[in-house]
Amino acid sequence: MGDAWIEAEVCAENPTHMLGRQYKRNIDDPWVRHAEELIKEILTNPRVKFDATILAAKIKDPYDSTLAEMESAVYLVRQGFEIVLEPTAPKKGPDIRADREGVSYFVEVRAAGFSDEEDRRQRVTNEIFAKLTGVPSAYFAAFTIGDGLGAGSPETRAAIEAVVEVLGMLRGGGIKNATFYYARPDGKVLLQGDGPFDLGPKASEIMDKADCIVEFNHQGKEMTDTPASLMKKRVTLPEPVKDDKRLRKILNEKREQLPKGARGIITLEVTEQFMLSDFSVENALYGDLQVQFKLVDGEVRNPIQTRKNNGFFRNTSRVSAIVVQTRDVVDGNVVMARRVYPTNRGNPDTIRLTRAELARFGDLEDRDHLTAEHAPNHVDPDVEANS
Repeated sequence: MGDAWIEAEVCAENPTHMLGRQYKRNIDDPWVRHAEELIKEILTNPRVKFDATILAAKIKDPYDSTLAEMESAVYLVRQGFEIVLEPTAPKKGPDIRADREGVSYFVEVRAAGFSDEEDRRQRVTNEIFAKLTGVPSAYFAAFTIGDGLGAGSPETRAAIEAVVEVLGMLRGGGIKNATFYYARPDGKVLLQGDGPFDLGPKASEIMDKADCIVEFNHQGKEMTDTPASLMKKRVTLPEPVKDDKRLRKILNEKREQLPKGARGIITLEVTEQFMLSDFSVENALYGDLQVQFKLVDGEVRNPIQTRKNNGFFRNTSRVSAIVVQTRDVVDGNVVMARRVYPTNRGNPDTIRLTRAELARFGDLEDRDHLTAEHAPNHVDPDVEANS
């Protein structure tokens, strides 16, 4: 990478790299220490092979994806693998080749990040917070936004400008609380105090259609910035959870990076998807869960659980297992949890991994029945040797 890049991107007065921004906030930040330990292991462990130019470019890439790849590499080398980073570079291919006992495993890593909706909301949040930093007021602003506002859109900019205008109107007025409604393109209603309010039909229509609602609460003192929070606008009907479909889409894009006829692993870093459930993961990988009932003598009996034939594994022979990784900070240290989901594809073109192989990539939990030992036509080595 070079000392010049480190000085400019990490240690500068106003660093641009995420690692540098965390370092600037707190030199003892656990994420900074975590990244330093990973980089040190990669640079000094003789069992990690890499092209220095390619590695330097990778570390300069977006922080989340780079961190996930470094975590996977270090985890595997500590499991006894010989590691090659970017083994097919400059051509497209897997992020890691992990070799052990003469067997190669090809690993593709993806930081799944926020869902599309979470990502939109996060980017709008960042835009709002950036604008309100440096706007003096005595109020805390609690935003509720609808689906009509996207990051960087003219509608979002207009809504934020309207909020800043309202803060100017409230300044010095002594109003304890107020609620502001903004509906595209220029509908505005400001309710000061607790009411009651005599609202006409136009004001009521704006409030019903509002894409942005802001509750202002006086904090008892003037501040240099306007602190804020943001939540999603409630909807009348519950929205369907689409995490499984999004995971399938991500995995289908990544599987092409893995070679055919080999032991392929995709690692998904999903910490930011904090609402992601095991149910959604298993639906994505093994197919949507279905419950079938039998009608016996006019009574429903013996429910049977089955899965639709639409799981990710059913459509690929390149992937032997998926690793789902999450991170947490425990006692000031970053701790990773890795759950292993073996393929359930029984076709002869698919390589099923043994229990021992899978255990080197993470925790198998209750999925032992999907190991190679339980695959159709599997012969245990010990049995074969004695037969």
